[in-house]
Amino acid sequence: MRILGLLIIYLSRICARVGGLLFTFTEILNSLLPSLMPAEELTRLIRVHYESLYRNAAAQYSAEVLEWGLEPWEEEVIVKHKILSGTTIVLGAGVGRESIALAQRGLHVIGLDINHDALCLAARTARAKTANVAFIQASFLALPIITRQMDYLVLSGIMYSSVPGRHARQTWLRNLSALLRADGVAMVSFLIDRTRKSDRPQLTYRFSSWLAGLPGANAAYQPGDQLSSGHFLHAFLSEEELRSEMTETGATIVQLNWERQFAVLTWPR
Repeated sequence: MRILGLLIIYLSRICARVGGLLFTFTEILNSLLPSLMPAEELTRLIRVHYESLYRNAAAQYSAEVLEWGLEPWEEEVIVKHKILSGTTIVLGAGVGRESIALAQRGLHVIGLDINHDALCLAARTARAKTANVAFIQASFLALPIITRQMDYLVLSGIMYSSVPGRHARQTWLRNLSALLRADGVAMVSFLIDRTRKSDRPQLTYRFSSWLAGLPGANAAYQPGDQLSSGHFLHAFLSEEELRSEMTETGATIVQLNWERQFAVLTWPR
């Protein structure tokens, strides 16, 4: 029996190593896709990802998860910038974490998301907590909101990094700024590349940049673009890259924390 046990341990280790190599190979292949696929397809894949994630959301999400409120950085921004009243729009509202928490603080909140199942659960949770939130189903790239009506804008999660292409993100940010009143504030979170100093990502970025130059490839590709579990994200490689991208839209960065991955923006009128 001891010999059989040792044999099983040996085979298990072999399988683990093979599985690790296959996983690494899969990740490399996925990292090449943003250089080949157009932005429209990358955006479609994000929608498919969330359709799967939120399918039958009411049965998936436990009561404990639905009790989650604002993250520490969100709490700090609210205190620092004295966000006490006014109208707020939350983009990528999902099941309502930020929207409900902000409404409970006395803000008038509009929560927007493209996924119907997520919004149904969010609305039900808001009613149970007597939080007054107007949930709207719409694409975050085509906002059905009247300009100059918002006091605050919250880009939930890492939504900013979900827009494929620097130019597309800048155009989107400019359009979002039109929703804000003259003294409006935008809270933006983003993704950073914590692997940028290792060799494998650098080699992958170089090869992907070469692929992006081929006919029919994604000319808007940038190093830092990635696709994981069918979800596109741009991971910023440096604080300088992020700052230049945002300030070129006319935004003033009033607060930025690179390591904690958030920024607070205003637009002079």
